[in-house]
Amino acid sequence: MANTPLRVLFLTPYFRPYLGGIERAIEQLSFQMQQSASIEAVGVLTTKYSFPRHPHPTWADEETGADGISIFRLSGFPSRALPLYAVPLVWFSPFRLKRHLDEFKPDVIHFVGDGWFWGHLWAWFWYRRRARFVFTPSYHVLPPSRWWLKPINAFLCRIADRVVALTGTEAKSVSGAYRAHKDKLTVIGWGASLGDNALENASVPVSTREAPHRKTGEELETKPLTILCVGRLGRHKGQRWLIDTYMQARAEFKRPVRLVLVGRDEGGAAEIEKRIAGHHLQGEVIVTGEVSDDELAELYAEADLFTLFSHYEAFGLVFLEAMVHGAPVLTHDVGANKEVLGEGAVVVDRFDQDTAASEMARLVNDDEARWELGRQAQRYALAEFSWTAVADKYLEVYQPTRTAA
Repeated sequence: MANTPLRVLFLTPYFRPYLGGIERAIEQLSFQMQQSASIEAVGVLTTKYSFPRHPHPTWADEETGADGISIFRLSGFPSRALPLYAVPLVWFSPFRLKRHLDEFKPDVIHFVGDGWFWGHLWAWFWYRRRARFVFTPSYHVLPPSRWWLKPINAFLCRIADRVVALTGTEAKSVSGAYRAHKDKLTVIGWGASLGDNALENASVPVSTREAPHRKTGEELETKPLTILCVGRLGRHKGQRWLIDTYMQARAEFKRPVRLVLVGRDEGGAAEIEKRIAGHHLQGEVIVTGEVSDDELAELYAEADLFTLFSHYEAFGLVFLEAMVHGAPVLTHDVGANKEVLGEGAVVVDRFDQDTAASEMARLVNDDEARWELGRQAQRYALAEFSWTAVADKYLEVYQPTRTAA
């Protein structure tokens, strides 16, 4: 007998207009799932906050986007959350949450990311006998000050019908730290968002494509080569370390280069600007702040090299977004980087500044090596990380009649 079409509700503390990595993943999954006959409706239960903890009490309680995604928002009390954690640690009405659940009537409730335990707890309490629960944590090694998150995440792993890790590396960590049972644990990564340029190029056979971002002749002499970094401006994403690495590599550059830092300020913008001024790099190192999706796609398309040296990456969605536009990647061995970046990337040892600077200079100066790495990156991202394939895997996990593998 054919499966009844499902109503899938994602839970996340932040959603439109803010779209970080997790939120972009939810958006892309929603777009793909709505194309399937297995899905009746897709919704998102979220808060009236933007990252990190900025209240927006005038946002609508409910709305349906032009793309058909139903969005339900909860107000918190007090509206000003203490700056203790990335998720707003305030009170949300469990009865208003239930009202949204009853209105949408989900068959599947998907926790994407951890931390919003208030939403997780009450969604499970109200719908534990009516919906299938899926939990996709974003694993991080917890500092001693946040020991209390470990039992909460262990509880979520226990109550979920399926626990989905983004990588094999993360699956081992989730299993060890949160005691997620192997029978309910599976691995499904994120996909790569295809912008207009990437979609156009994707229709051309890989073997016949021109090298991405190929600048030749007069253009090489007049237009600086662009190194792009995308990530929230803060200590975790390593922009200050990147600037120091850039300065070390800069002495070996044989052409003009610009470094573009894209991302919302998470408390690090002032120190980054100070470092830029200290190195006299104004106009050469550019901080754009947060940009729109269209602007980000244009920056990916213009990039000759993508680089990011985060302290940790559970998956690294921005790497794949750059690669699908044909930008080669330079990064280091933290989190799941080596597992995810199988081709089209140079992955140096963790915070090995000498090697990182040497590889940056090599890729700036050697056009053929950079172009070939970009070709590999694009081919690899398009072949291995499509949102269509990711959505299909989740549709299998969502089916209530499917037993754990």
